[in-house]
Amino acid sequence: MKKLAAVAAAGLLGTSALQAYDWKDAKAQLTPQQQAIAAAAATAAVGDLDKLAKAFNRALDAGVSVNELKELVLQLYAYTGFPRCLNASATLEKVVKERQAQGKQDTAGEEPKTIPAGTDKYELGRRNLAAMMGADIPSRPAAFIQDTDTFLKEHLFADIFARGVLTNEQRELITVSTLTALGNVNAQLQSHMGLAMNVGVTPQQIEGICAVVKTEVGRKQALNGLEILKKVRGK
Repeated sequence: MKKLAAVAAAGLLGTSALQAYDWKDAKAQLTPQQQAIAAAAATAAVGDLDKLAKAFNRALDAGVSVNELKELVLQLYAYTGFPRCLNASATLEKVVKERQAQGKQDTAGEEPKTIPAGTDKYELGRRNLAAMMGADIPSRPAAFIQDTDTFLKEHLFADIFARGVLTNEQRELITVSTLTALGNVNAQLQSHMGLAMNVGVTPQQIEGICAVVKTEVGRKQALNGLEILKKVRGK
């Protein structure tokens, strides 16, 4: 994409090429629902609860269900930890109750699925991740801390991703926004940008996520996201 290449060629610094980058156009690559979801993920990741409450309200106004936002919050802790997750949960609860008091009728949405008893959650998670990657992956590869692989497969890609409610595309949009907002997890951000594109998020939509992060969190994090996207696209 020409505008992304221009930003990358300028070294993502404060140059005339950067000034020409159309952040508004980039954001427009996302639907209002996607913009609100990306904003919620980004602001929750950095703990800006005032902006998070506004993002939740925008998401609900745009037709995102309460249960979809609950899933966003639950997924958050896998990448930011329980403190951010619990604060986001309290913020969502407050927003939902305030809207109920105002007479607003928000859609509850689909209920999460449960994993059947006796399921090998490691293999379920491995298959889920392999499907998202579009390639087979080995079972129980050696790791310096072996349980990191176990927890990744059994918990993140089984317990969380198998809950339904959100599509894999939505979950990766949330994850990319979260990691972009954090700004110092480039290996994971690069990996999840690749997964996001594998499950249907376009490079243009990832630019849109970066534009949302610029508005909600900061320019530095957004520019870093564009640089990682450039690497993922191999340009």
